[in-house]
Amino acid sequence: MSTCCTDPSCRADVGPTGRRGEGAFPWKGSPSAVPLTIEGLQTLREASGGTLCWGFPFMLPSWLMQWWDLFGGDQELLLWEVRDGGRLLGVAPLRAAGDTAGFLGSHDLCDYQDFIVRPGLEDDFFRSLVRALGERGIAHLDLNGLRPDSATLSALPSVAEALGVGFTREQEDVSYELPLPSSWEAYLSGLSGKERHEIHRKFRRLDNRFPHRLEVLETPAEVETGMEDFIRLFKMSRPEKEAFLSESREAFLRRVTRALSREGLVKLTFLRLGVHRAAAALCFDMNGTVYLYNSGMDPDYRDLSAGLLCKLLSVRHSLEAGRATYDFLKGAEIYKARLGARAVPLYRCRLHLE
Repeated sequence: MSTCCTDPSCRADVGPTGRRGEGAFPWKGSPSAVPLTIEGLQTLREASGGTLCWGFPFMLPSWLMQWWDLFGGDQELLLWEVRDGGRLLGVAPLRAAGDTAGFLGSHDLCDYQDFIVRPGLEDDFFRSLVRALGERGIAHLDLNGLRPDSATLSALPSVAEALGVGFTREQEDVSYELPLPSSWEAYLSGLSGKERHEIHRKFRRLDNRFPHRLEVLETPAEVETGMEDFIRLFKMSRPEKEAFLSESREAFLRRVTRALSREGLVKLTFLRLGVHRAAAALCFDMNGTVYLYNSGMDPDYRDLSAGLLCKLLSVRHSLEAGRATYDFLKGAEIYKARLGARAVPLYRCRLHLE
């Protein structure tokens, strides 16, 4: 999975946990929540080096900037830099409507979400955040897309209990991730005999029909041009995909892919059959993990399992590049488990400050 800060000094000064009876909000020092612009968030990311945990592409300033610009509407931006005196604890990327706040982003476009926290200071961060929310008049905090290893689920439940704040958690979805071995042969040997046989059979059938190759686009110019074919294949794949890609979602997809390609985080992969791009996989490559964000396929090549083979070739490309994990992201499609990926539950949690 993604790695963050590993500097031991980041974990050296964790504050004590508050107790009921010591005052409603027993803080150490003088925590504060300072408003940030999204441009300021990018500056903070560049200045903070490895001291903050930017766990996923969906938490990056360039991702949040595009989402807010297109979907922020009349909501209030609650993007806060959380500090205890001169000590940076983390960043709260939130938006609010009335007395309810949630993550900056949306469940349909952001597979994982979390706070951007300095490792080792999670308790201090969330205690400071709860006070800031209360002072702002936020009565409810509604958070989606939380992995079991998120900063939120590792610390917020115990902080909420210590402060006497209502907290609930429920599973809302599942994602699938695949630990990558050192070779393609090792990957195949880890599958069941039936799945291994099916993969060999599908590739043999493809070999007998078309010359084929994997095409991986990475530079901003390549990705910009390749997105035209990706959008076309995405819409062709299934009617529900075409219905999902509204004008605003398509604009977001183009803009966020453009922005992340400038950071070297995009792998736009096509399966070429002869001269035709028959299938595509849009991936983000960050911190040793390749995230399969979405895919598309020309239905004329459905009988050749072009979509599945494109994903398999993307897995092979990733492990040969030395990546540690291939993340199929959320959704319980059967093919993910069949390709050896393991299920990861995703949670929604609610904090009630009233």
